Amino acid sequence: MKAEDIKNILIVGSGTMGKHIGLQCALFDCDVVFYDIEAELLEKARVHIGKIAARLVRQGFVTEEQAKKALESMSFTTDTSQACKGTALVSESVPESVALKQKVWKQLDEYLPADAILTTNTSTLLPSQFADASGRPDRFLAWHFHLPSFTANVVDVMPHAGTDPEVTQTLMEFSRRIQQTPIFIKNEFPHYVYNRMFTALLSAAEELVVNDVAGVYDVDRAWMTIMNVPLGPFGMMDSLGLDTTLHVTRESLNLDPENETLKKSVQFLQEKCDKGELGMKTGKGFYTYPNPEYASPDFIHRPKPIHKK
Repeated sequence: MKAEDIKNILIVGSGTMGKHIGLQCALFDCDVVFYDIEAELLEKARVHIGKIAARLVRQGFVTEEQAKKALESMSFTTDTSQACKGTALVSESVPESVALKQKVWKQLDEYLPADAILTTNTSTLLPSQFADASGRPDRFLAWHFHLPSFTANVVDVMPHAGTDPEVTQTLMEFSRRIQQTPIFIKNEFPHYVYNRMFTALLSAAEELVVNDVAGVYDVDRAWMTIMNVPLGPFGMMDSLGLDTTLHVTRESLNLDPENETLKKSVQFLQEKCDKGELGMKTGKGFYTYPNPEYASPDFIHRPKPIHKK
């Protein structure tokens, strides 16, 4: 299979990442099927994808015609057999749990075409941890996107030791076809490239708060002011989703179970999740949406020029 032959895409998991990946593929002449366990989740995804597409139109990245064509090329189903029919490439974005991903891939294996390329969008895990569950480990690798995928258009391509190099090369070429910049990961490594740097930042921010060094707002103010950026680490967590942040932090704790700071961080994030405060997607996380405190003009104070030379 060549990159130009890939037409039918299956998105497994219609959450934040799945929606963006599916739309990205649909905008570049692919037919996309979204598969999830509940019809309600799929309907919410359909509505949200429409909003993402409309935003891209407003920003001038795509035309109304392109957006309309992309949305018309999508379908949504809870039927596993129907979802897998004719699939050339699978992108899985279920929560960060090895056991859950193994379970999902074992279920899909019965229905997927033998020549399909199988990918996971995992943020912190390694493809070798559940490649065997797919039934075709030689066609399995990680394909990891960033948000928002249309403009943050870098995608990590990370094979495991048993991945067929031709499959890796095809995925690299397909990534370019959908206007992503593929970053080839030479050896399996948790968190890939950008995410390795990003999670280090989030971990440091959590450490400062859970050890009562500084408050959430002040941590964000420090980062936003000095780096001259619109979001601090906790605003970023809200954007990512605190449930996803919790999964990532818990996986780090599993690798270092005696780390007291990580234990505090998991408890800290768990309390937010238990209250349903998951960030932007629920209207409340560390900030309140749609008008978060960090967007207020008086959240940070930067000097302004007093004259022009």
